[in-house]
Amino acid sequence: MVDHILRLKLALLGSAFRGAASAVRALLVLVLAGGVGAALILLAREVQVDRADHRAALIIVASAIALGIVVAPLSAGLGSALEPRRFAAFPVPRGQLALGLMLAGVIGIPGALAVTLGIAFEIAWADTDKAGLAILAGVIGAIVLVMVSQYLVAVTAQLAVSSAAVRMITAAARLTIALALGAAAMAVLLVQSGDDTEGLIEVASVVAATPLGFLWAAPGGVDAEIAWRLFGGAVAVAALVAAWPWVVSRIVEAPQRIRSAPAIRGLGWFDLVPATASAAIAARSLLYWTRDARYRAVIIALPVAPALMMVALALAGAPVPLLWLIPVPVFALFLGWFSHNDVAYDHSAMWMHVAAPLRGFSDRWGRVVPPLLIGTPLILLASPLAALWSEVPDVYPAVVGTGLGLLLTGLGVSSVSSALTPYPAARPGAGPWDQPPLIGAAAGWVQSFTLLAILAFMSPSLTLAVMGLLDEDPEMLELAGWAGGATGFGMLVLGILIGGFVFRRRAPELLGLLMRT
Repeated sequence: MVDHILRLKLALLGSAFRGAASAVRALLVLVLAGGVGAALILLAREVQVDRADHRAALIIVASAIALGIVVAPLSAGLGSALEPRRFAAFPVPRGQLALGLMLAGVIGIPGALAVTLGIAFEIAWADTDKAGLAILAGVIGAIVLVMVSQYLVAVTAQLAVSSAAVRMITAAARLTIALALGAAAMAVLLVQSGDDTEGLIEVASVVAATPLGFLWAAPGGVDAEIAWRLFGGAVAVAALVAAWPWVVSRIVEAPQRIRSAPAIRGLGWFDLVPATASAAIAARSLLYWTRDARYRAVIIALPVAPALMMVALALAGAPVPLLWLIPVPVFALFLGWFSHNDVAYDHSAMWMHVAAPLRGFSDRWGRVVPPLLIGTPLILLASPLAALWSEVPDVYPAVVGTGLGLLLTGLGVSSVSSALTPYPAARPGAGPWDQPPLIGAAAGWVQSFTLLAILAFMSPSLTLAVMGLLDEDPEMLELAGWAGGATGFGMLVLGILIGGFVFRRRAPELLGLLMRT
């Protein structure tokens, strides 16, 4: 029976390459995993474990990759997972089922990466007198990762009984993997640049005290600490292996959880807002931002752009602390810019705005509420952290001012653009990456023009901020913050007024355009 389960796992992996779209996705995942594995081996050969910063980076990278490996099976969706519940209808001996599922966990990308991580860890310590201890720690660590990922899949599949929960778990797993890879890359870059090695060592000491870094810090400790960590790892392996048959039996024999649909009461967001036109549009826009896949994809993708810019600039040799000044302005810029075509996302729902005696101001103001509610708290919370981590004195006013200015200016420009120059967009219910046919070159021109317009209106504030950074002038940085906030407020008010006038004048044309596309 064990060999049948292993063949089933291989067949399940092979099914990912059936169909053109599925094959492309599977190939991309395979390339990413291969790149991570190759990077681990290559970086392990460069590690000098006699240096404290290299040992710290080794602990952080190994722990981050371990976290990604543990949640990796969830990133493909529970529908593709080989978990105990799938065998509930078959008379499979529980012991053989547990053994087969345990061995099947090694087959696949997570298992291969766990083995690769263990090998890379051993390579890093190969030329020292603790090479044998590193081999033992790597083997135990790989086994623990495979077993923990199996437990996580089994328990999650039992608890996640709704499609919404499954989608949320899948998205959270993918986000966790992205953050883990980013943390590993950041640790490597800090070692290469030689910046903030003391902070890196402090972070590694904290990570080493957690279950993620418990084993990876073993070879770098003293004799008693090494023995304690390896003993703890061996006990963990024994406990995980011993409890696995019992967990499998409980999941297979337990009644399947059934989600009871809750009674829908009230009108949701509409119960929370005043009975005005602007508030009603704001409530409907909030529904779009929280439930529509097209908007959710944007919310998930917004943090990616600053992260990619930071990694690219760090690789180019830019000082790492200064890079923390990038996320807040870039996030604010793209959040405000995204609404430049929000009218096109309404499609047939646009007729209500045309038929009702609706002022253009009410439509424009209602649509900017969701990005304001999302962006303003995030900017206010992230700005102090960015200013602190950048190690630039008195930079906080410039960060928060330019961040709010870019967000408000972007919403003001978008309020005019979405009413004046909309272009075809994916229909409601479409996937986040679906695009309508025949978009044409107009979309590219509108996107570029609106983005450049936001930057142009904010250029005085951005120029003052750059000058303040270069001259280390606190007064200039404070002036940049005030200028950014004032510019953003003025552009938001002006954009809503002009956009409202244009929207009311062009409402029938907008409806015709949306219905044609």
